[in-house]
Amino acid sequence: MPIFGDIKLHNTFIMNWNYPLGTTEYFFIFFFICLYIAYIIRTVRVARQLKTTARTLIIKLFLRMVTFALLMISLLGPSFGEADQEIKAQGKDIYLVVDLSMSMNAADVIPSRLEKVKFELSRFVENQKANRIGIIVFSNDAYVQVPLTYDADALGLFIQSLQTDLIPGSGTNLCRAAELAFNRLINGDEPDGRSKMMVLFTDGENSKDCAGALFNNLRRYGIGVYTVGVGTKAGTSIRSKNGLLKDERGKLVITKLNEDFLSGFSLNAKGGYYELSNTRNDMDPLIAEITSARGSFINARTVMVDSNKYYYFLGAALVLVLMDVLITIGTFRL
Repeated sequence: MPIFGDIKLHNTFIMNWNYPLGTTEYFFIFFFICLYIAYIIRTVRVARQLKTTARTLIIKLFLRMVTFALLMISLLGPSFGEADQEIKAQGKDIYLVVDLSMSMNAADVIPSRLEKVKFELSRFVENQKANRIGIIVFSNDAYVQVPLTYDADALGLFIQSLQTDLIPGSGTNLCRAAELAFNRLINGDEPDGRSKMMVLFTDGENSKDCAGALFNNLRRYGIGVYTVGVGTKAGTSIRSKNGLLKDERGKLVITKLNEDFLSGFSLNAKGGYYELSNTRNDMDPLIAEITSARGSFINARTVMVDSNKYYYFLGAALVLVLMDVLITIGTFRL
C-alpha cells in the first residue's frame, strides 16, 4: 500500500470533484425540495390561523437552501489546489506459468481449459498493475514468452495469443517450467529488491515428480508458489485440428485434472493450491492472497494530487445551521 508523507499545497483555482453527481444526490435534492414546499405551506397556514407573520420564513428559507447546497458540495469532494504527496512503493515480481499442452484444449471447463485460463490471466494482470509480471509457457519444455514488465497492454496481447500449438511436442513438464521461473526470478535485474512469486496454471497431467533440489531452492529463497489446477477429475476428451484426439489403438484420449500431483507440488514448495473449473473458481482468493502478501520496498517518489477541501464547505454549513437555530429563538418557530 502506498504510504503518504508531508504535503505541500500549491495555489490554483481549478475545481475538481472526487465524486460525480449521481442518482443518490438527485434523490436528496428532490426530497429536500418536496419537504420544504410542504414545510412552507404548513408554516403559512399556521401563521394565518394565529394571525401572525412568518417574517423569518424568507431568511430561514435562504439559510437552509444555502446550508443544503454546502452539504451537497462537501459530499461531492470539491478539490482545488494541489498537494505534493510522497509515495513509497512496494512491489512484487510475478511469473505466470501457463501449460500449453494439448490437454488444455479439453472442454470440461467452458469454453476450454486454455480459454478460461486466458480470461482469468487478463483479469489478474488488470488487478496487479503495481507489480512486474512475466509469462512463461510450457508443455514438454518451457520458454519465456514475456519477460517481467509493467506493460499491462503488452501482457494482454500476448495472453490472447496463447495457443496449444505454440510449443512443438507433447507432454507436460511442470518441473522444467518451475525451474525456469525460479532461475529468472533469482537472476533478474533486481535480485534483492522485490518479493518474488510464480503462479502455475495447468491440469497437472503427465507430470513427473520434481527433484527435491527444486523445492529446497524455492523454500530457501522465499519464492511464493501458487498452483492453479484447471479441469475436472471426471475429465473429458481432447479436441485437436483433426477432431477428437485418439491414441495408437484408436481409442479416445481422456484427460483429467491431476489434483494430487498439484496439491503435493504446492505442499512441497510451501505454497498454495487453487482450482479453476465450471463449478469452482479460486481466482478471487488467489488474487487476494497475492495482493495481501508483503512486497519489498522499491522506491519513493513525489506526485501532484488534487487537495480535497470538503471541510471548508462542511464547516460553513455547520455555521449556517447554528444561525438557523438562533434565528428561531425568540420569534415565530419555523
